[in-house]
Amino acid sequence: RFKAVSVLWRQLSRQRPPPRQTARKAPGGHIAPATQSKSVAAPHPLKIMAGTSSRLARRSLSQTFYRRPLPRHLPALSSPAGRVLFKEALASNGLKSYFALAETYETQSEPSFCGITTLSMSLNALGVDPRRRWKGVWRWYTDAMLESHVPLETFERDGMSFDEFAGVARWNGAEARPIRAGESDIETFREAVEKACVGEDESDGELEDGVLVASYNRSVLGQTGEGHFSPVAGLAPSSDMVLVLDTARFKYPPHWVPTQLLWEAMADINPWNGKSRGYVSLNVPSKKDDETLECPTKVLAWAPDHASPKMPR
Repeated sequence: RFKAVSVLWRQLSRQRPPPRQTARKAPGGHIAPATQSKSVAAPHPLKIMAGTSSRLARRSLSQTFYRRPLPRHLPALSSPAGRVLFKEALASNGLKSYFALAETYETQSEPSFCGITTLSMSLNALGVDPRRRWKGVWRWYTDAMLESHVPLETFERDGMSFDEFAGVARWNGAEARPIRAGESDIETFREAVEKACVGEDESDGELEDGVLVASYNRSVLGQTGEGHFSPVAGLAPSSDMVLVLDTARFKYPPHWVPTQLLWEAMADINPWNGKSRGYVSLNVPSKKDDETLECPTKVLAWAPDHASPKMPR
């Protein structure tokens, strides 16, 4: 008998207990019939995962940035003040290089590719033929199309120095004339800006006077970051401001910079090598015929300033 009772008890304990019966009081004070309480279902595992991933996404977004506000003394090109400066530059023929650069304006594909992207868009604006196929049947410069004495991954990791920019420009068929601010003066820089940006453009879009590229310290302008390359696309002479086509458009849009302030940013000493930054005048080398002198161009690209394979930053 004791064994039978034990078996019956185990069978009953395995059964699910019935739902709890609850009674509720009717409006007249009578007790209403008992009803079964609703059981609360556990949250679905997918909902738990979705909530967790959403919290992680919000946490990761808090560590990123979507653009940066420009300082008030650097009006964006699209701002009301920037449009007034654009009208001034247009009326003064100070946008000679703007339109060709605007047609080839790019956003750098890597945070450290300001020099690479500035160079590729400048080569396209100058009409330099890469003599190599990009995609399909087309020849066109992009970040990945530039040739160099070192892999492009090196510039992605370490950035590009002032001397390296001029060297890669020569390596890809351009004529580069680098001038450090510490070895020149602001008046010479003003003359270079006027030559590249001011004048009647009667060459069917060809930049006969080249493209001017500035190498400067962002922090001197009141921006975040340090060393940066940007093409100078215009001059508003009465306001004494230049138009900078910033290739880091995920950070800053194209904007106007006082000429004096840009000069001070170029004159800043680079702690990597103890030298000032500066500007580079890019142009298409004169050729006697249509043949490309690839070998002489690449041999002379790094000489005599680039004899050693690793140059100081």
